[in-house]
Amino acid sequence: MSETDLDVLAFAAHPDDAEMGCGGTLASLAQRGYRVGVADLTLGELASRGTPDERQREAQEAAAVLCLAARENLKLPDGGLRPEPAQLQAVVECLRRHRPALVLAPHPAARHPDHRGAARLVEQACFLAGLRRYRPERAPFMPRRVLFYGERYALRPAFVVDVSAVYDRKLKALSCYRSQLYDPSAADQPNTLIGAQETLAVLEARDRSCGALAGVSFAEAFTVRESLAIDDPVEFFRSALPAHVFPAREDG
Repeated sequence: MSETDLDVLAFAAHPDDAEMGCGGTLASLAQRGYRVGVADLTLGELASRGTPDERQREAQEAAAVLCLAARENLKLPDGGLRPEPAQLQAVVECLRRHRPALVLAPHPAARHPDHRGAARLVEQACFLAGLRRYRPERAPFMPRRVLFYGERYALRPAFVVDVSAVYDRKLKALSCYRSQLYDPSAADQPNTLIGAQETLAVLEARDRSCGALAGVSFAEAFTVRESLAIDDPVEFFRSALPAHVFPAREDG
C-alpha cells in the first residue's frame, strides 16, 4: 500500500453528507487502524446557507474529528451531478489515485436529486476505473465493493455497522457544520432540511432504529447490489453478534 492508498473511500454529494450518512462507520474504521477518506463531489455552492469557503473549512475540521487520512473536493457542479464524461473522468482519477478496497456512496433512491446522481456517477466510475483502455495514462483499478449508505430513505439494509462506541464522535463531526445546522441566534437564516431544529434528534432516532435491528445502541445501514458470500456462517455470526445472543460453547 502506498501513502495515498486508502482502505475505504466515501463519496458524498456535498460536504456534511458523509458525516450524516456514514460518519460513525468512518470513525469506527479509522479507530481500528484503517486508512479512511472522503471525497466530496461538490462545494455545495447552491446551498441556501453558508458559503463554499465556510463549508470547506468545516469539512476539514470534521475530517480531523473523524481521523480521516484524506479528504478532498472534486468541485463538480452542485445541482448537476450525473454520469457524464467529464464528471466520470474526475471520479475515476480519484479512485485510481487512492485505490480504495471499499467505496461508500449515497443510496440510489435517496431523496435529494444530487445524491441519486452521485450514486449513479460513483457506481459507473468504479466500473470504468478498472478498464485498461479507459484513460490508459493511469493504471486501472477497481474497488472490491460499492456500499450504499442510508440517508432519509427507508431502506432494507443488507447489513448494519455498529457505531455505538464512536457515536459521540459522529455527532461532534457533524456539529462542525455550523453554517448548516440550526442556530437559535440566527433567526434570519432560510429554512432548510438540515437546518431544522429537529435534525440531530431525527438523525439520532434513525441510527437508534438501525441499532435496534441488530441489538446495539446505534448503527448505520448499508445496501449492496450483489449478494454477499460467507465462507463460515457459524464463525461469522459468532463474531458478529453480541455474546448474549450467540454464546461461546463451554466445551470449546
